[in-house]
Amino acid sequence: MPDQELFDRLYQLAQQLGYRVYDHLPMESEPVDYPFVVISDVTLVPATYKDSLGGHFTIDLHVWASGDNRYLVAQIINGLSRLGRGLFLTPHFRFQGRPGANQQQILVDQSVPDTVLMHGVLTLTYDLC
Repeated sequence: MPDQELFDRLYQLAQQLGYRVYDHLPMESEPVDYPFVVISDVTLVPATYKDSLGGHFTIDLHVWASGDNRYLVAQIINGLSRLGRGLFLTPHFRFQGRPGANQQQILVDQSVPDTVLMHGVLTLTYDLC
């Protein structure tokens, strides 16, 4: 399953970069310190070839920090965006990063009462080759 291998490898690499990484937004019963990274949705647009599986994958990485840390969110997104460049190997698949197709944004989030958070969203794009 290429999507799971891509997810697992990005999770591992983000941890190696020194970030606290989760596969879901922590619940209220799971208190965490800011900043942290959530690796979430993986999307596949399949391409069928005569003798192999191919396609384009996108994977979303979310960076959360307290409201006064926009610069820190930008730094983390910049560090994580390097994972979307070049050839990317997993145990069974090869992915080619498409940095020109990556997207990033930083949002102010006030969904928690009386709290301002910075929410960075990075979408990395890969070709399965």
